[in-house]
Amino acid sequence: MLQRTPREEALALAARGREESVAALASLVRVPSLTGEEGRAQTEIAGHLKALGAETVIAEPDVARLFERFPQVAQYPTHWQHDLILPYAELPSYEALRASGLEKVLNYRDRPNVVGIFRGSGGGRSLILNGHIDTVTIEPAGEWTHDPFGAEIVDGLMYGRGTSDMKGGLMAALMAMSYLRRAGARLRGDVIFQSVVNEEHAGNGTLDLVRRGFRADAAIVLEPTNNTVSVSHPGGLYWQVRVPGRARSPGARWIDGRQDGVSAIEKLPLVIGALVDLERRYNEAAGDDPMEAGRSPFSLVMGKIVGGHYETVTAGEVTLRGGAYFAPMVGDVVDVMKDFRQALRKANAADPFLNENPARLEFLHHDDSTRQSPQIPHAMHMCEVLQARGGHGGVRPGPFCCDLRHLVNQGGIPSIIFGPGTIAQAHKPDEHIDLREYLDCIEHLIDFIWAWCNQDAEGS
Repeated sequence: MLQRTPREEALALAARGREESVAALASLVRVPSLTGEEGRAQTEIAGHLKALGAETVIAEPDVARLFERFPQVAQYPTHWQHDLILPYAELPSYEALRASGLEKVLNYRDRPNVVGIFRGSGGGRSLILNGHIDTVTIEPAGEWTHDPFGAEIVDGLMYGRGTSDMKGGLMAALMAMSYLRRAGARLRGDVIFQSVVNEEHAGNGTLDLVRRGFRADAAIVLEPTNNTVSVSHPGGLYWQVRVPGRARSPGARWIDGRQDGVSAIEKLPLVIGALVDLERRYNEAAGDDPMEAGRSPFSLVMGKIVGGHYETVTAGEVTLRGGAYFAPMVGDVVDVMKDFRQALRKANAADPFLNENPARLEFLHHDDSTRQSPQIPHAMHMCEVLQARGGHGGVRPGPFCCDLRHLVNQGGIPSIIFGPGTIAQAHKPDEHIDLREYLDCIEHLIDFIWAWCNQDAEGS
């Protein structure tokens, strides 16, 4: 009888250990880790890593140094109870955060990143396995039909906040390393497992690990892609426009035939028109990226309007809030922000009242986009693994912003997005993951890690 290779033994252990793998995911899902409250779940992750013999690093992101090193992409810390509460006209800054008085709630105290380093024997390619532990709020809580932290399993689906986004990916990578270790697999290259905080609406967790110098020959961001490969993703903006008015009752709206009361609501069409025109111009521009063929390069969302205080008084201010996603070919996020400001300047200049009382554009969060060749080596290698295992072997454009941007743009690390679950389940009631996908992902990762980390590193 032929002796199994460590890879084959690890795959056999994973096949026999499916109940264990499901139980490990359930245990993590049952620990709430809403953005701002990640500490307890990170303690559980650290325990797993230490039990596997990994060198474990636990470190809170350093906000001051993030803004010093990455002033164009560093963000304010966020917390699910205090989310997007500090707008900025140009770029956020550490000085503005300190001056705001909000540091007491927007910080990383007891919110550490957790890194586990599995040292290779030498000469092989290194790999980062990256995922975020934080999840969004469970609101609207009344719309859940399953316990958000119950990890209930019904018809092969596990329900709970974070199952798809993205504890499924994190735990799949952790279990893959567990089975490889138990199989006695000796990898030549290092594997660096990263469980990061505050991916939601910030990305500072991964950005701080880039700042601290964690590097590898390649990285996998374990976001939900239904176990397919992506090498790019759009940029994004959260924005708001404060549109002014002049509050007057019906009897005071007109004085001697001259309009004195101006409702901010009357001025909304000018602002909306300027933003829709910006979207139209972006989408009319010719694209040069075959990965984006058939997709609109710019998507503007207007999601919320608040303002006014009484039905019989002209609204003194209305705030329009929304977001935008834009393809990598559109350009740098800072340039897109400049185009937003220019669109608002034109709208203000076109109206006598707004010219004297301008609508004010502010940003709440911004993400740079990421663009890489679909032929980067580990993307091709993962596609080969998937094809051999009966999965989807092509490269797709990523449909959502994620921490890939910091690994690629700031860290210079070739990276892919690959993980179980679906983005369609993210941020919604009754979030769930197909356990078959989760279990398949563990085996895909075993195959990939074994082959990648045992290839000769460049120059060796």
